[in-house]
Amino acid sequence: MMKIDNFKLNKWILIAGITLLLFGLILYSIVNVWNWKLLTLIGIGLAGSVYAFIRLDMWKFLKDRRLLYSGNMAFVIIVTIAILILVNFFLARHTWRIDSTTTGTFSLSDQTIKVLKGLNKEVEIFAFAKDLNKSSVEDRLKEYSHYTKRLTWEIVDPDEKPTIAKKYKVKNYGYLVVLCEGKEEQVPTASEESITNAIIKVTREGNKKIAFVTGHGESDINSSERDGFAKAKEAILEQNYDVSEIQLAGADSIPADVSVLIIAGPKKDFFDSELALLTKHINNGGGALFMLDPRPSAGLIDYMKNWFVEVGDNLLIDISGIGRLFGAGPEIPLISDYTSHPIVKDMKGIMTFFPMARSVKAMSTEGSTGILVDEIALTGANSYAVSNVDQVLKTGRVDIKSASAKGSIPVICATTIDLKASGMNGQSKARIVTVGDSDFASNAYFPSQGNGDLFMNIVSWLLSDEDLISIRPKAPDIRLVEMSPAQIKTVFWLTVIILPAIAFGIGIMVFIRRK
Repeated sequence: MMKIDNFKLNKWILIAGITLLLFGLILYSIVNVWNWKLLTLIGIGLAGSVYAFIRLDMWKFLKDRRLLYSGNMAFVIIVTIAILILVNFFLARHTWRIDSTTTGTFSLSDQTIKVLKGLNKEVEIFAFAKDLNKSSVEDRLKEYSHYTKRLTWEIVDPDEKPTIAKKYKVKNYGYLVVLCEGKEEQVPTASEESITNAIIKVTREGNKKIAFVTGHGESDINSSERDGFAKAKEAILEQNYDVSEIQLAGADSIPADVSVLIIAGPKKDFFDSELALLTKHINNGGGALFMLDPRPSAGLIDYMKNWFVEVGDNLLIDISGIGRLFGAGPEIPLISDYTSHPIVKDMKGIMTFFPMARSVKAMSTEGSTGILVDEIALTGANSYAVSNVDQVLKTGRVDIKSASAKGSIPVICATTIDLKASGMNGQSKARIVTVGDSDFASNAYFPSQGNGDLFMNIVSWLLSDEDLISIRPKAPDIRLVEMSPAQIKTVFWLTVIILPAIAFGIGIMVFIRRK
């Protein structure tokens, strides 16, 4: 009969017990949920370890003189681990983030941070996701909750909690539901832009109305063509504003609930009655955005002088060559020089493009009270304002000798009018923005660099929503590594075959030499 070596048996029981114990703790750290399987695993490991510890009479072993030095080392290791645990506990509650991606893929945009810090209501988010794709959603929502204590969130598996999914009528994975004081907004994706816009919608009272003026050949807000304004309209709607069209000809008045009028690239002159309606709207505290192209002239040049804005009868040319890096010619000035005005104060280092633009300068307001006109965006130093616009458009040739101005030339003016101080009938303030171009906000250029942000910042400022003036979320920067079949095979052989074989071979050699 075979005799069993109790010492070896107990030694293997101890090793098996410790292994099961560690394995159970590691599993818990991954799933972060206690269940009977984990508890059984850890219980068996702990029981086996204690049993073997007693049977092997480990107390005598621990009292051994040779173990004292090892004990000192173990004490140092335990103290070090304790310090690391404390540091990790502190950092978990006081995080310090560094995003090394070129586009800030893992950082929230300025607008999102502003919205979160400005929350004065409790917001709740339910994200419906399965285990396989919930980590990315969880990471995103953790970033959101880092900037405010008024936002709570929960990842919900619709299969495990079908009652919650049914309550909010969610049928697909990946949907998010944003709630605030009875308001509900569903988001089909976990993108930052979608989540932030949903938060804005449920936390804001009422929808401010914006009307695009029509009847003079203005850009079509429903057109998806290059010169259309469908993308601008979509961006306005996502910001929880209402958008409509309005024709001033034949109208008795502009509806009182219209907060901002937008005149986007008119090609025909306005009637005097239409200009009178514009003036009345501004005198009543309304906002107005004038986007005026060099040609064809809309006859609004003289009208803008009433608001101390000089719209130049010229065409801006940029000969610096910087625009060529982005496929733009000299007739598309690249703007990166901004003032500290609220509209552009967050746009330092961000470029905008203005195809076929004219100058827009601030006139002297001496003798007038309550009117402030700021030039907020200027071209580069190598820019010219040429007067022979018709010739340039006809021949495509530019003669800078005919330039009426050179250097940094303003393209946008922002006007603030204190209606009471200026002697007008209103009791509040009115705001006007004049841009020497409308193409910058067209479908073709709206996504370019900072054009979309600039347009929406102008709209937000006109509506007195300064907390929404910022740089908005961008699409994630997806970078793929493309490899040829030969390169794929090379990587496979190096990582799967050769390097492991080298490590295995070194291990065999060491084993043989020790034998």
